[in-house]
Amino acid sequence: MCGIAGALAIEPGRTVDADRVRDMTHRLAHRGPDGDGHWSDDANRVCLGHRRLSVIDLSTGDQPMRDAETGVVLTFNGEIYNYRELRRDLEREGVRFRTTSDTEVLMRAYILRGPDFVEDLRGMFAFGLWDPRAETLLLARDRIGKKPLYHALVDGVLYFASTFGALLHGAGIRDEADLQQVAGFLTLGYVPAPSTIHPSIGKLQAGTIARVDASGMYVRTYWDPAEPVEPFDGAWDDAVDTLDDLIRTAVDIRLRSDVPLGVFLSGGIDSSLVAAIASSVARTQILTFSMGFGQDGFDEVHHAAAVAQRIGSEHRSFEARFDAIGLIPRIVEHYGEPFGDPSAAPTWVLAENTRQHVTVAVGGDGGDEGFGGYDWYRTAARIRRIRSNIPGGVARIGSAVLASTGATFGPVGRLARASALIAAEEPGRFAALRSFVDPALARRLYAAPLLEAFEADLAALHRTVSTIYRDAGGSDLRRMRVVDMKTYLADCLMPKVDVATMAHGLEARAPLLDHEILRFALALPDEWVSDATTGKRILRAVLDRYLPASLFDRPKQGFDMPLSDWFTRELKPLISRLPESESLIGSGWFRSDGLRQLVDEHLAGRRDHGDRLYNFLILDEWLKVHR
Repeated sequence: MCGIAGALAIEPGRTVDADRVRDMTHRLAHRGPDGDGHWSDDANRVCLGHRRLSVIDLSTGDQPMRDAETGVVLTFNGEIYNYRELRRDLEREGVRFRTTSDTEVLMRAYILRGPDFVEDLRGMFAFGLWDPRAETLLLARDRIGKKPLYHALVDGVLYFASTFGALLHGAGIRDEADLQQVAGFLTLGYVPAPSTIHPSIGKLQAGTIARVDASGMYVRTYWDPAEPVEPFDGAWDDAVDTLDDLIRTAVDIRLRSDVPLGVFLSGGIDSSLVAAIASSVARTQILTFSMGFGQDGFDEVHHAAAVAQRIGSEHRSFEARFDAIGLIPRIVEHYGEPFGDPSAAPTWVLAENTRQHVTVAVGGDGGDEGFGGYDWYRTAARIRRIRSNIPGGVARIGSAVLASTGATFGPVGRLARASALIAAEEPGRFAALRSFVDPALARRLYAAPLLEAFEADLAALHRTVSTIYRDAGGSDLRRMRVVDMKTYLADCLMPKVDVATMAHGLEARAPLLDHEILRFALALPDEWVSDATTGKRILRAVLDRYLPASLFDRPKQGFDMPLSDWFTRELKPLISRLPESESLIGSGWFRSDGLRQLVDEHLAGRRDHGDRLYNFLILDEWLKVHR
């Protein structure tokens, strides 16, 4: 796990400013505290930089790595979990290696097989690869989007880096905001790829590879969860056996490390399964780590401790209280773009403490998207059943009448939102369920410029969701999971974990996000994935082989700070100041009276606006830094 940066002069007569690349690389030091390296060609057309966190091949895996015969140069961030198997295949074809690193396996695979080699990789990665024979720079991101990659064209030179901040400041880009993406952030809590909050900076989408040369940048998708898969052909017991084998393999190859390794154990289904399997396949006692909030009903630390005792791990538990909100300035600094997932703060605290003991941590991310764990899937199903009993015309007329009242807050506002969901078509309904701001609320909160940007962004969001729905095929449950994989998972959950862990030089691995597991999950019948009350049916069946049901058979609980509660008590002064914020109101984007109503309704307990208020706190801090 590392940080990468680089540049390629595209326009004729341009050269790369190597000092800018060095500056970008320097700003990535937290991602790679164990070493740095740079390479430039003689003509100053291309320059690559690297910061290293040593995990595999501690002595000979330095980067950028160059092949003397072909001149190919690689800067690589991530881990290739099947590198040993790929290495054996390449050696059978006559390839000779000088290191034991996965970096060289990646480079040799490209030299032998060309750009399509990415389809053989089983891992998490972002890389820049310069091939002087074709005068081409390749940029790529792993299938799920665990590793980030930002890019921008500055004065005829294409710059790229692992973080938004390193690119923005290192490449000398003027700070500004794309108003449509500001609206998008407040709607979703993150800015989806390929856009960023900056109009001149983009980010590579998950599962894509880009070719950059004198004619420009061309991006193609090499993996898409929406692609059709053959339905699983077998009985329930066969599926459970298959999934058990897939997860055991995914966990086993992610335990490969030359440095200390542990497991994040929240006590939920996903992390308990990963920890139990890790304990069964590891050759030594594993270390497990959990995070709590010191408040009953908001964490599963007691369950995690019970699981740890059962599997025999050496367990440590940490705690984040309401003052964790003070991490917002550091979160804004490291994420670069506004990032509104409240669980970023506890993930930050967990990573900071875990790094005192290990360099690599394996976690349970991915179970919800793959195996239907989110409550909003079942909410969508309930609304669909209601809609099936109401004629479409009646639903639309009722929604229009309630919308015409202009009500946003209070009982009428709640009824208007519910009727709008019932009247919506399936893709639009799911987009609305995944949004924090609807048109009625936007009209109360946003001034004219931002309201116009919101309407454009909402239309784009609905187009995106509708396209994924159409392309994914299958049941509504399968389509919703694919939408989440391509948006929420890739552009929210993956950056959350990557930035929070790499801020402390900790590598995070997620076996349940192995693409073979996700492909298998998307091939299953709906009833094996989720029913009317719960998701992860088949995942629970696998876990039942490792742990007694008493340790995991309970309602789903998330990993979020109890913000809604804290905002009405300890943090009440913090949100009460938002309607008068100099940064927010001074931007000219917001209506103070609307923000006041939002705060007041939350404090009165009439509606939970905790996530929306957190997004405004993040944006307030971001504006202080960037405007």
